Amino acid sequence: MYKIGVLSDTHGLVRPEVADALAGSDAVIHAGDIDQPIVLDKLKQIAPVYAVRGNADKETWADGLPKSVSVTLAGIRIFVIHNKKQITDDLSDQDIVIYGHSHKYHEEYRNGQLWLNPGCCGYRKPSQPITLALLSVENDRSFRVLRVDITAGDSPSLREEHALLPKDINKIIRKAIIEIQKGHSPEEIAQTCRISKELADLICRMYLTHPGIDMDGMIRRLEERVSN
Repeated sequence: MYKIGVLSDTHGLVRPEVADALAGSDAVIHAGDIDQPIVLDKLKQIAPVYAVRGNADKETWADGLPKSVSVTLAGIRIFVIHNKKQITDDLSDQDIVIYGHSHKYHEEYRNGQLWLNPGCCGYRKPSQPITLALLSVENDRSFRVLRVDITAGDSPSLREEHALLPKDINKIIRKAIIEIQKGHSPEEIAQTCRISKELADLICRMYLTHPGIDMDGMIRRLEERVSN
């Protein structure tokens, strides 16, 4: 039996429970919105990784990631893209189509072809479930899909580091944006603004990947991240 771990929308976080669920996989497929290269580094410690670029993967480290990829694993032809609305290829020769973006788990068969969204297993809104999928392929090329629900929250280090946003978050964001525009690193911003490195990372990613976002929008998104 050949085992494929399928996940998407990690947004910079690989939970220990997710890594445990993927353990023993022969390959891992990531359908985009990786958000941090360390995610791929951690997944590569489990198995070879096939990943595509999501709309949140806008930094230079993601330049080499394809928008979509077609791969054959254990005789199964698999097409991967982040947003299924951007599909332009003829996929009639594929056995499985994998996508992400919506943060909602979904699987359905269309004329014998599996369409699979593993959902979100990284940072997400508190009301959203944490999910991924496992594909098991038999020697006769038959396969089955298993939804995996992760019941744990964020890692303790994240909760202890910034369980709540600082009271002066508006002032911190304004100062951090000035430092970002100067080309300073998250480490330098953390020191200048007297905040954690992780919070500085979040502010930098939010500013760089959401051009034109206003203060209220940034605070709302930060609150969603730290309250998961």
